[in-house]
Amino acid sequence: MLRESALTAGAFTAAVYAYYLVAVWGPQDHLAGGLLRDYLLSPMVHVELLLTGILFGGLIGVVNRVTETPALRNRTLGQVIVLRTLLNLLSFAAVAGLVLLVFLTLLYPLDRMVALFGAMAPRYVISFLGFMAVAVAGINFGLEVERVVGPGNLWGLLWGRYRRAREEERVFLFMDLRGSTPTAEEVVLGHQASVYQYVGDEVVLTWRCGGRTDPASDSVRAFFAFRRILAARADHYRQSFGLVPEFRGGIDQGPVTVIEVGDVKREVVYHGDVLNTAARLLELSKTRGEPLLVSRAIADAVASDPTLRRTWEAEVPLRGKRRSVGVCGLDEAPSEISPSCEDRPGAV
Repeated sequence: MLRESALTAGAFTAAVYAYYLVAVWGPQDHLAGGLLRDYLLSPMVHVELLLTGILFGGLIGVVNRVTETPALRNRTLGQVIVLRTLLNLLSFAAVAGLVLLVFLTLLYPLDRMVALFGAMAPRYVISFLGFMAVAVAGINFGLEVERVVGPGNLWGLLWGRYRRAREEERVFLFMDLRGSTPTAEEVVLGHQASVYQYVGDEVVLTWRCGGRTDPASDSVRAFFAFRRILAARADHYRQSFGLVPEFRGGIDQGPVTVIEVGDVKREVVYHGDVLNTAARLLELSKTRGEPLLVSRAIADAVASDPTLRRTWEAEVPLRGKRRSVGVCGLDEAPSEISPSCEDRPGAV
């Protein structure tokens, strides 16, 4: 929610200033003299623009996140944009009232504010409201497009980040959600992940290495966050469907080649052995009955986490691999159990 609110606040503030540049700053020499012209050319107008842009823009993100319900997700893209735009405009009325209250309390006496509003021609008010409605609809359209291509990928497409192949170090988490794919969306943003693709009942999440994040830890924590959500909803699933969905996962880290492909439909794709390994680890987790299998590199990266324990460890030949791969099983550790797997039966 915080990320989306920051994005919408920045976008709406830019839209407000775009209107100001077109409607006031450019033609200011042709504006008729009077109270409204003096206000629009005063430094105080920038306080109002910033307040309106940041408060209302941030509120767009909050309203959109609060209204992110299955009923809304099942509607068409056009319906989602229209409904959210209407909700956002109602929020705008509330923010406008708040800004007006601040101005009346701290900056302007009531009689001056009444005179200022009286100086606004109806066409000026209509043009401003119309521009804001278009701006909000455009922001919502951009947010929906970002959901289609994945968080962070929209900017990459706009700036041509992946027009030419480039190499990145990434972590990939393959999960078999067994009919509970919508659950994935509740944890993705909270663990700084991007959804790479859905394949049937499987979802592939990815993290880019580097910066201030810890992608290995984030990927493992995201997996167990999914599992805790399902456990908390066990009674609901049992009553509604007669069973509690379970899922397993496989995680690996390594270099991949990233490139933008397609002409009719553009998409950012990843190529590398790390995806094959993570997919094979998911297959092996089903065979062994382990909730999560990770490469030894991932296991070593989270070895200091006292909330995790290794349940199994071995050198395993994986399909499509010439050499055996170091594999570890991970699970959440009760406080009294050590995260080591050395004393567990079956450890190799």
